[in-house]
Amino acid sequence: MTKPRSLRDSALEILKATLAAVDVEQSVRGQLSLFGNKLLVGDESIDLNAYSKVIAIGIGKASVGMGRAVAGVLGHRLETGLIATNALVGEVPPFFEVIIAGHPLPNQSSIEAARKARELLRRHDSESTLVIFMITGGGSALFEEPVDPSITLADLQKVNEALVGCGAVIREMNIVRRHLSSVKGGRLAEAAPKSRQISLYVSDVNEDDLTSVASGPTLPSRATIEDFQQVIDKYALLKTLPPSVIALIQSGRISPLPRPAEDPQRSHHLLLDNRGALTEAKTIAELLDFVVELASDLVEGDVEQLAQTHLERLATLRERNSGRMVCLLSGGEVVCPVRGCGRGGRNQEFVLRAALALDLQTGAEVVVLSAGTDGIDGNSPAAGAIADATTIPSAEAKGLVPADYLNNSDSYTFFAAVGGAIVTGPTGNNVRDLRVLLRQ
Repeated sequence: MTKPRSLRDSALEILKATLAAVDVEQSVRGQLSLFGNKLLVGDESIDLNAYSKVIAIGIGKASVGMGRAVAGVLGHRLETGLIATNALVGEVPPFFEVIIAGHPLPNQSSIEAARKARELLRRHDSESTLVIFMITGGGSALFEEPVDPSITLADLQKVNEALVGCGAVIREMNIVRRHLSSVKGGRLAEAAPKSRQISLYVSDVNEDDLTSVASGPTLPSRATIEDFQQVIDKYALLKTLPPSVIALIQSGRISPLPRPAEDPQRSHHLLLDNRGALTEAKTIAELLDFVVELASDLVEGDVEQLAQTHLERLATLRERNSGRMVCLLSGGEVVCPVRGCGRGGRNQEFVLRAALALDLQTGAEVVVLSAGTDGIDGNSPAAGAIADATTIPSAEAKGLVPADYLNNSDSYTFFAAVGGAIVTGPTGNNVRDLRVLLRQ
């Protein structure tokens, strides 16, 4: 007799199957094809006979898989390429140089990658060159060059630490990053003004906001100097930014970003995003006999408040479907300011806060899972965590005080001790976080 599947097993199966369903290389190959000498991307057809050179530049955590797909489709038509990523997942794509750069903070390799890319674009820039950009999440740190020589690598790292620690949402972080960078906010594309450009995206940002993927190296945003100053003031960043950046801001020498404009020589295509991952997760959960609700409105917000809201929404879903197993799915990124020097991330903190709320719900058969689709949560080796109503009692039986771990931003250490840390390693993808809540 087959043992009934537990809620924990079901949640983990939904995560595992969803990650397999949104495999980057397969997704790109499904939307990029060659018909004779015509390169087809979505509803766009590009005549390769018009170009003597095709080069490709990949930026971000999913760029290696995208590079393999592009090289597989184009073959010998691809002359050369460069990829900046956080980890080599699978084989190096043919025709590409791969640079392993820094994340979540930029390192010297991040700067090397940006400089090499700009040089590659300048060297091949002509009306007979087709440039394929592969833009994916994580590129803000993995690919960087400061806008002013007074800003050092150490300064860039302090800027990122200040942004991550102040509680700003990703849109606000990117406004600051763009203005302090020579390769963000459309500035990378300006290195090859004559070339035909096509940008392919695997998105880790809100729906339809492609300008925020990797801080928009090829797609100008509408962010202005006034927007930049507003974020600086809102989070009192002049108190935490390095002196060189403060001096640059106060000097008024930061140039406006390129302005958005229609250009038939530049096109942009979204190939994969969090919405697609949630759709796959819904199909998988329904195959496991769950009644599923997609909480598309629960995307960003305070981690504690969102944990409570998810549990309330799950309870309502159960009330509407008495006698059925129910599943609440959501995606995005909760706001989780760093409070201490521990190891953890927003997914594990979300699960820990949900577990504390579950501890007060006597008899609730609920499982909460949250994980990053990139396999990385904060500064920990885990992708996320899973918990249920037994998690807090088990921790207390071991002498653990959950509040202490929250106060020190140490959720990974908590789950490593009590059980529940989900470790996948880098996945080669990045379409934001996936949250799965199940109830009997």
